[in-house]
Amino acid sequence: MVFRGISKDGGSHPICSTYGIGAYPTYILIAPDYEIVVQDIWPINNATTFTNIFINNGLSPATCYPLAAAFDADETELCVGNPVGFNDMSEGVPITWNWTFEGGNPATSTETNPSVSYDTDGTYDVELTVHDGVFTTTTLMEDYITVSAYPNTTLAPFELACVQWTELELTGGLPEGGVYSGEFVDNGMFQPANAGIGDHTVIYSYTNAEGCEASAEETLTVDACIGINESSVNSIKIYPNPATELLNLNSDSKIINIQVFNHLGQLLIEKNIGGNSCQLNTSEFDSGIYSIRIKTEHGFLLRQFIIK
Repeated sequence: MVFRGISKDGGSHPICSTYGIGAYPTYILIAPDYEIVVQDIWPINNATTFTNIFINNGLSPATCYPLAAAFDADETELCVGNPVGFNDMSEGVPITWNWTFEGGNPATSTETNPSVSYDTDGTYDVELTVHDGVFTTTTLMEDYITVSAYPNTTLAPFELACVQWTELELTGGLPEGGVYSGEFVDNGMFQPANAGIGDHTVIYSYTNAEGCEASAEETLTVDACIGINESSVNSIKIYPNPATELLNLNSDSKIINIQVFNHLGQLLIEKNIGGNSCQLNTSEFDSGIYSIRIKTEHGFLLRQFIIK
């Protein structure tokens, strides 16, 4: 502080002479709100009198800015690997910032508004220390950031689909409750007839309760399902058709495997045969048209039968 009009350099005599103080002050404490705590400065013993003395002698009260470290984040709940931005909200006029991010990448920063990511799920503290050239203050927010892992999403390989099927219900995605997507996929159903013969990609996506989404994909192959020559086709007999309680299959070739599907392409029965004939119990089937995929030692084909 420089005193105006002091007749000598330093000492208590110039102060007393300048401000008309009849005693020698030991020390003076001036608070930010201008309430002055006076010690050993008798006979001036009240704040109003002392403040006026300074103002009358050309000293302007300074505006004081308290320093307090504070911050917020763009989001406090996020998924592993996603970046989050931190924003300095400190009071006062800080000139340096020192951040500490528990579990973060980076773990520390001197930027005003840093961006951080987290590689492991958990809850983490964030600490900010600011300095304004004179004072330093620190704020610690415990368990401020919650990081969640992505779900372990899988999709089982698909069985071969036949181009004659109008719809095929998609299954095999875990955890259950996710969404199937892809070309020719609608509301969890795949349309082989529209897709045509060839390979088609199906994606299964699952979002957990924390809002983290992961996906898996598999190829679904649509086949013509005509793999046996005409003579072999004619050698396979399915009877009675229409059926009621039992369906019989006889073949001149060894039957390896059979699969029965409903009109939605849902797999109802799958059996390994290993012989030239088999019998299926259809008594619990609803009335309608069903498809049976027959694999023999010479190939496979798709046939239809009716339950009435």
